[in-house]
Amino acid sequence: MLSMFLLLILAANPGQGMANDLVTLRGMTSSQETGEPISRVTIRVEGTGISTLSNDDGDYRLRLLRGEYAIRFSHVGYYSETVTLNLQDSVSVRHVKLRPAVHMIEGMKVYNRAYDPAQAIIAEAIRRKRDILEQLHDYSFDAHTRLVVNDETDADSSTVFMIAESQITAYWERPDKFKEIITARRQTANFEAGSVILGIGESLNFNRNRIELGEYAIVSPTARDAMNHYNYYLLDTLMLDGRMIFRLEIEPKNPKEPLFVGFVHIADSTFDVVEVDVGVTEGVSFPFISDLKYSQQYAEFEDEFWMPIEIRYSGSVDLKVPVPMLPTRLSFYAVTSLYSYDFDKGVKKGTFDDFVFEVAEDADDVDSATWAERQKVPLTQRELDAYRRIDSVENQPEPLGKKILTGLALAPLLATGVGERFFHFNRVEGAYVGVAASLRRLVPRFQFDWRSGYAIDGAYWQHGFTTRYRFHDRRRQNVSLEYHDGIVRRPTITPSFEPTFLALTYGFDPYDYYLEKGFTASLSSKLIKKSMLRISYSDYLQYSAPVATDYNFLGDGENLRDNPAIVDGKYRSVTVQLSYDSRPLGMNKGRTLVMSAERYLRLNFSLEYADPDLLRNDHDFRRYWVRLRARFRLGSLGFSSIFAHAGSSDGELPPQRQYTVDYGSDVWYRSNGLNTLNGHNFSGNRATFIYIDHDFDKLPFERSGLPLLENIPFRLSVHGGLFWTEWRNQSVLVDDTIREARTAYSEIGFGLANLTPFLGPFNMALHFTWQLSSYDTSRFHMNWSIQL
Repeated sequence: MLSMFLLLILAANPGQGMANDLVTLRGMTSSQETGEPISRVTIRVEGTGISTLSNDDGDYRLRLLRGEYAIRFSHVGYYSETVTLNLQDSVSVRHVKLRPAVHMIEGMKVYNRAYDPAQAIIAEAIRRKRDILEQLHDYSFDAHTRLVVNDETDADSSTVFMIAESQITAYWERPDKFKEIITARRQTANFEAGSVILGIGESLNFNRNRIELGEYAIVSPTARDAMNHYNYYLLDTLMLDGRMIFRLEIEPKNPKEPLFVGFVHIADSTFDVVEVDVGVTEGVSFPFISDLKYSQQYAEFEDEFWMPIEIRYSGSVDLKVPVPMLPTRLSFYAVTSLYSYDFDKGVKKGTFDDFVFEVAEDADDVDSATWAERQKVPLTQRELDAYRRIDSVENQPEPLGKKILTGLALAPLLATGVGERFFHFNRVEGAYVGVAASLRRLVPRFQFDWRSGYAIDGAYWQHGFTTRYRFHDRRRQNVSLEYHDGIVRRPTITPSFEPTFLALTYGFDPYDYYLEKGFTASLSSKLIKKSMLRISYSDYLQYSAPVATDYNFLGDGENLRDNPAIVDGKYRSVTVQLSYDSRPLGMNKGRTLVMSAERYLRLNFSLEYADPDLLRNDHDFRRYWVRLRARFRLGSLGFSSIFAHAGSSDGELPPQRQYTVDYGSDVWYRSNGLNTLNGHNFSGNRATFIYIDHDFDKLPFERSGLPLLENIPFRLSVHGGLFWTEWRNQSVLVDDTIREARTAYSEIGFGLANLTPFLGPFNMALHFTWQLSSYDTSRFHMNWSIQL
């Protein structure tokens, strides 16, 4: 969910003319009755697609070409005001007062009447939404977004902790193509320039029938089947631009399901949605996040299309366990203003590709004057003051004490492998200490990474570098060269993890290692949408490496394993890999980013060829495998995840290329890995592996109908897996301790999560697993995991 806070994208109105021809109109919108500022007033330039909103202080700003304009100010519950202005001065000021206009009617709450007025109104709104979407072929818009995070640690006051802003241009085309380009961005100085990516996306688009909010697919209040999930009540009528607006209450029929609750405003006669203001039911829960609110405000364009002009959401974050450099209590709000719509003008060919968002190369280089010129919605005085305060503090020299505390805060990250290029630990290298750096912007499209360090117990100096040059961004065509001289880890079927923490504390280290010196050169390119082809050539000298240390804090040595030998010598091979990945991609200033997705499909196929008749080589084998990773929603029963792998080989497959199912940590639960192996690895030159996990969330408890169970806050999951490995037609087995699984090894179990909500953001889960096969590992195993 936090990634959702950091994913909003918005931009500036492209040049309407030369800078000298532009003038600024600014002012304040307020109530004629009370004199109080009115926020979120829609200001539209009649006859154009230009619009803006007043901010929370009531201030507004427009940048227009010199000339005469009719400008309309409107807000639900107020009479609209249209003013005609001849703008010639570089800056013009016009304050506008709006008169309240509320017409109250008696509210109704009738549950079983087929012709309740609210039911009829929402049915027409659903039909109208469908008609609009069928009429539109494409549109584009500009937008500005800002994310403001407040420090709420002091109960008596609130201070701004950080601000991030983006300006974007976005495009949509039927049926579901969407693209946004960040043209400029900035943030307060306590965050590194460019470290925050804010994007609007389509996840919170109420025109969809289902709205993706994290792992939840929430029924939109105007979905085709909305009346199966919500009751609607007509509360009152308001005025907007001279027309009546119905204000409807949205009530979920089952508050335990993930649904919205709040209000929707619908225009009389046309039945267009004018405003949505909702929260979520108790069926939507995120660790350490609460009070989620969401709203959209719409305006009419071209006398036909009602489109969003503001998207706003907010919430609170309560960290029960302190996190270094973060306040324990936070609140946040994100406001996106959308303007300058163009309808059915056509979208330039090539706009829609694999990248759903892009960050322009010069997005972080916009100076303050240019930013102010582009910014359509002015910041509030509080936000302006926060920029000055935070930037002033961050530009001061950092005290020595703060540097020491920062170093101490980063130490646990190094121990858990987040900084494995700088420090890691295993039984072959012992403690490794190194340095690393990346150069990405010295030469366009060129990237260079290097690392160097020393393995203290293994007494190895290790070095490496990777260079990459991208020929074509859209086609993702790259050439790369990687060189290294040092210890490497044998490949495993199950996704690997960095064992530093467990190796240091208990001596757990499920992986095997060897020395390798040489290079890999590769070419890669997009084939068709979301697919890649990679061809590589590897040339290495490889040697066995002994165990160098048995050191650990808490263990007694029983977890220490030998490091099996490999076939030493010259290793040369050619590898062809095909891959498909449905997850959306972004491009951040030339760098490809794979975005997180609740649902995805990933397929990989690899063929590796080593032949001494082709190239001087100490190996002769063909190795091929296929791998599947998928996550999907199983109706209303939660999410299922599948990880599957099948591999085979011909010739003499050396131990360093064998298929291995490793035992993991034995302490922490491992998704997509077996949990009852009890310190045993299984290998072969052929292998099949499958693991399935299903997360029911709280559904089994909430739907039980039993008072003692339905309010239990735990989340239930089930998991299970099996694998098979064997050595077939293999004459070289270096290590006689290698285990095979000629009959299927299988296990099944369940997990309970959300056990420690009082320790947010660290939430513990407990997992119970039983072996179904008859191997002499563990019949039953219980382990933990930490979920954020």
